[in-house]
Amino acid sequence: MKEFVKSLVVIVVMVGVGVGLFFLGSTYLVSDPSPSAAPPPLADTAYTVNGRPTTCTDLFHQPCDFTLQYGYDMWGQHLESFVNSGVLGTYRDDIGFVASAELSLQACGVAHTTGKTFLDYLDLAHTDHPEAGSPQLFPFWNRTRQDLCPSK
Repeated sequence: MKEFVKSLVVIVVMVGVGVGLFFLGSTYLVSDPSPSAAPPPLADTAYTVNGRPTTCTDLFHQPCDFTLQYGYDMWGQHLESFVNSGVLGTYRDDIGFVASAELSLQACGVAHTTGKTFLDYLDLAHTDHPEAGSPQLFPFWNRTRQDLCPSK
């Protein structure tokens, strides 16, 4: 009987230690990351637009969020010639260069995100352009992926 009690005590202690380690580990896994783990901000690269050096912030007249800044840093070098090339259709003329540049960079960002499709791009584009339908936005999606930021 003494051995049974000893075995039972050992089992209870081991289960208690296991439960304690589980809670300690789960607390560590769900805790907020330290501020030093945040990615560093992206550089605001300048490319020539309308004959002068222009950063993402300059072009859009406000600080760019991470996604837009990343897109501008990656594909901004050819953005002016692409947007002005005439391949984006008449909607480009209706909304102007800056809005067209933003839609193009958004198309690049969505296209270069695994699992994202034209429907995801439409949702994003409709945030600032709710009036635009698929016929107006498809050239941005299609031509941007072909000419400005083709997949490798």
